Amino acid sequence: MKAAVIHQFGGPEVFCYEEVPEPQPGSGEVVVKVAACGINRYDLYLRMGAVFKDLAFPHVLGADVAGEVVAIGPQVSGFEEGDAVIISPGYPVDPADWSIRPMNRAPSFEVTGTHTWGGNAEYVRMPARFVLKDETHLPAPEVAAMPLVLMTAVHAVETLGQVVEGARVLVQAGASGSGHACIQVARVLGARVATTVGSPDKVDLVRAAGAELVINHRTQDFAAEVLEWTDGVGVDVVVDCVGGSVFAGNLKALRVGGIFVNFGLVGGIKAELNFRELFFRQLQLRGSFMGSTEELKRGLHWLAEGAVKAHVDRTYPLRDAAEAHRYIESRAVKGKVVLIP
Repeated sequence: MKAAVIHQFGGPEVFCYEEVPEPQPGSGEVVVKVAACGINRYDLYLRMGAVFKDLAFPHVLGADVAGEVVAIGPQVSGFEEGDAVIISPGYPVDPADWSIRPMNRAPSFEVTGTHTWGGNAEYVRMPARFVLKDETHLPAPEVAAMPLVLMTAVHAVETLGQVVEGARVLVQAGASGSGHACIQVARVLGARVATTVGSPDKVDLVRAAGAELVINHRTQDFAAEVLEWTDGVGVDVVVDCVGGSVFAGNLKALRVGGIFVNFGLVGGIKAELNFRELFFRQLQLRGSFMGSTEELKRGLHWLAEGAVKAHVDRTYPLRDAAEAHRYIESRAVKGKVVLIP
């Protein structure tokens, strides 16, 4: 089969489009023919060697796969060849951890395509228990744009953020794939949403997702805008995928007793914390990493209903994986970029 393979860490130029062995299913596994594979910023960090240094090369990235079952191993039930499926974008790779709940706290939990081969190929092998029937009836690129960001959004917004009807929420980087999903999940839960963008051409996208207040963080003080929007009270929840560069502003934008949820670090991995502000204002700081299969199913249900929608900015042939990564690095992307084998 053909795959977009990396043989070393580095820039987009490390991708090689080449022939690799086609996977065969072992016990409890299925092989999925990839119809589309979404790209996440995590893939860029992994490619650069910024996440783990112990990857075995050659390696195939890719967590978000929509496709169909083409081979079924022993000890698998509930699947037939030809079934439309979605693979889980994260799972515990050690079977000894499969009973741990919540799943994303298992020691071996990781993003699909990290230490195991992912979906930047014509076929991918997965444990059947982490493969879901695709009941969305949507085009494969739209489906492949959503699993990781949906799992992340449901966990960050609903489970950790405890967002309920009437809450006011600030979502950072609303035009990113994860930010776009978080806006929509918050709106499904009945919240009012403010968000940040980096350019005027992204405003329509986040407004369509349900953002009430859109702030250009390059020209406006987002914390000041949020405080004005909330009559000086602050938002109930901040959902942040940026990190250090916006940390101080995020805390300023929260109400007393507000919840801060972070799941990203594109804006830096360090920031200063004023403990006096933390305890006098009774703020709650929560780190979020991915989520569970149950949370993914909840998000996919909303996707199937049309309450949450994918926004595919561009698709690229799998052979052009390097160009797709370059486009994401340009930060011009709105929504998600998807590879098509």
